[in-house]
Amino acid sequence: MNADVLRLLLETTLASSAAMALVLALRVPVRRWLGASAAYLLWLAVPVALVAVLLPAPRVEAVAMAAVGNLMQADVLALQPGARMLPWPLLLGAFWLLGAASVALWLLRQQRRFVRGLGRLRRRDDGLWQARSTAGLPAVVGLWRPRIVLPAGFEQRYSDRERQLVLLHERVHLRRGDIAINALLALLQCLYWFNPLLPLALRRCREDQELSCDERVIARGDGARRSYANAMLKTGLAESPLPVGCHWQDHHPLKERIAMLKRPVPGKKQWLAMVLLSAGLSSMVGYAAWAAQPAKPMEAVAQDAGSAVPDKGRISVEPEFARTPAQIPVVDRMPPPSYPREAYQNGITGKVVLVVEVAADGTPTDVRVESAQPQGVFDAASVAAAKQWKFTPAMKDGEPVAGKVRVPIWYDLDEDADHAGANGGS
Repeated sequence: MNADVLRLLLETTLASSAAMALVLALRVPVRRWLGASAAYLLWLAVPVALVAVLLPAPRVEAVAMAAVGNLMQADVLALQPGARMLPWPLLLGAFWLLGAASVALWLLRQQRRFVRGLGRLRRRDDGLWQARSTAGLPAVVGLWRPRIVLPAGFEQRYSDRERQLVLLHERVHLRRGDIAINALLALLQCLYWFNPLLPLALRRCREDQELSCDERVIARGDGARRSYANAMLKTGLAESPLPVGCHWQDHHPLKERIAMLKRPVPGKKQWLAMVLLSAGLSSMVGYAAWAAQPAKPMEAVAQDAGSAVPDKGRISVEPEFARTPAQIPVVDRMPPPSYPREAYQNGITGKVVLVVEVAADGTPTDVRVESAQPQGVFDAASVAAAKQWKFTPAMKDGEPVAGKVRVPIWYDLDEDADHAGANGGS
């Protein structure tokens, strides 16, 4: 797996974890203040944080400057000459794929176990489906063709009023698209199986989903609290989870759900407040996740005669000699980085030392900043340029092998600056 994919996986994990931790801290007080639907809406911040990280990172304007220095066809200082480096991105990627596949198979097994437990389904005249079992029913099953499945003896177990409320509960799930949301939660469980915070967040999200649905049933059914509570007590809880679907699970807080029926239904002002709160929190989390990404320099553009910035100054990339060039990567193509406009306008100079890991095919697999003076000014431009470099791989026993090299880069405004003999410093 590419190192950039692993880095993106890590960034989305951090962003989603921060969003989940924030929602977990706010959901209970928000539910007491604005109702269960408000708490459920808070979870919108998690996918917003994920999408924000996938958006292009903030860009820093850069100025095209003259590049000088001898781009020698010899490696910079080799840290491990001739050594075969472990393909860590490949190993980590394989481990992640193994975990994701295992979780996917586990969820698929749970889904099939629940569906098989229903027995043979019979389509009723009213368009609903009748099962031969009662555990976890009524439920909404199926992602592509969702259908409401009723338990055996539905008419005998529930009164007319209770049947109306139970069906209203399942239809609220259908109208809101809760099955698609639960499918997304299952996908997150596969992708981020290694995140220890995710199981708790998924469980609380499903609980808020049911509490919100209960709240909407009470809001639409006048005088239905007692009948709805009786229907809850009559419903059999499922022993097997249903990852993609909406059912009566064994870990649903039944006592809490019945107690919530005593709370007043949110009014129009509360609905407006909950929508504004959810939108504001999601926007804040999304912007924070987007802004926290490392800034990327804009592609350098040629400076014309009318430009306010003169084409002076330089970037010096002068690789260090190595004793045994045959055992280390050799510079093949090294386009220089761009001088950040703000640094140029403020007369800032500096030096960045990069450590570049080179794969056996000559492409950089990882670039990190070993040192930078001043810090944070030229780092992003240097790393972005290094990712475009190309090397002739090192050779060992006649075969190309991976290697690791160090590259110092100077950012100067003095065209006569000479860094000869300064390679050993940082």
